[in-house]
Amino acid sequence: MTWLTVGRVVQWGVRHFWRNIWLSLAATGVLLLTLAMLALLLIITVVGRASLKAIEEKVDVTAFLTDVATAEAALAVKADLEGRADVASVQYVTKEQALAAFRARHGSNTVITQALQELPDNPLQASLVVRAKSAQAYPDIAAGLNSPKYQPFVSKVTFEDNRDVINRLAVILRTTRRIGLILTVVLAVIAILVTFNTIRLAIYGYREEIEIMHLVGASPWFIKGPFLVEGVLQGGIAAVVTLFYLYPFIQVLSPRVSAFVADGGFQLSQWAAEHVLGVTILFFSAGIILSVVSSWAAVRRYAR
Repeated sequence: MTWLTVGRVVQWGVRHFWRNIWLSLAATGVLLLTLAMLALLLIITVVGRASLKAIEEKVDVTAFLTDVATAEAALAVKADLEGRADVASVQYVTKEQALAAFRARHGSNTVITQALQELPDNPLQASLVVRAKSAQAYPDIAAGLNSPKYQPFVSKVTFEDNRDVINRLAVILRTTRRIGLILTVVLAVIAILVTFNTIRLAIYGYREEIEIMHLVGASPWFIKGPFLVEGVLQGGIAAVVTLFYLYPFIQVLSPRVSAFVADGGFQLSQWAAEHVLGVTILFFSAGIILSVVSSWAAVRRYAR
């Protein structure tokens, strides 16, 4: 096939698109809904992963020490924990430091302040705050602190509550992704069916021209090519419109997401800017592939 023939195929494809403008816009609209659902799924996935990562970074294992545990014993346990390969850091918080932090956190509450003043002794316990190198290491660290080896010095290990929060967030994220994926697949199937019928109706409208092309010896690609070009146009336009609205939507959404994720440490707009090429390729590929697959199925069946 020469470049002249390719040019004519593209020209006829554009002409088909405009001659069946309402059918083409209907197919493009359904593709647009599919890509919009894909965009929403992408945002949910990115924000969900950032949220889960932020929570995992804040999670730690706090081992509250018994009253009989001396400073020397606490430092010995600290040194023992720091020797583990899965431990990133261990912070020793004395009873006095814990009380000072508690007062700073609740200084505006006069009831709590007065209650502390009436107590004869410091009611808070010294503790060891352990941060792991990965979230998967926390169960092993917590189990180790609950072992008989540390039982004389450790009264309580707080990790189960944090683990429940992480697990619940992970379940919510998985469920949301599955629902979004199901909706995206359903819309993709609808888009394929609508595009298939659009191309089928276009082929029916050009049936006399197709018969003439067959009689004069036109190649199958010259006959089928314009309908594939029409499908590419539908998918490409849907991708362009989706991206045109996606990035402004991300700019508006980014400050609100940042206020709730990682204490402002995650910027959705920055992520979008860093992955602009990949996101663009994703939406153009999805739109064009969906449209071309349905167009190819239609021309194989009806443009004979």
